[in-house]
Amino acid sequence: MADLPAGYNADPNDKATMSFRDNFTGFWNVWKHGIVTRDYALLDEIHPNRIRSAEEWFRREDQMGRDLGKGSLWERGQPENLSIDSAVLKSSADMRKGKL
Repeated sequence: MADLPAGYNADPNDKATMSFRDNFTGFWNVWKHGIVTRDYALLDEIHPNRIRSAEEWFRREDQMGRDLGKGSLWERGQPENLSIDSAVLKSSADMRKGKL
């Protein structure tokens, strides 16, 4: 998947086509090399009830699924329970078949 075109209508043989790997490598390097920094005090001021860690998000998402009768996060992530309705990303929801 990492070497597929980032754009679902992109021609993989076109030298200008960017892969997911190329696209996200640049994104992560911006954070890795400190070009972009986080101002947590400002984030807390803007949104005091924000999720502060991946662990907190996983716990909230797990509880929300249980409360809605969808099961735990683990159960919802199992291959037999995945569907178009459970897709998180648009590219997964439309099966990478969008229109120009």
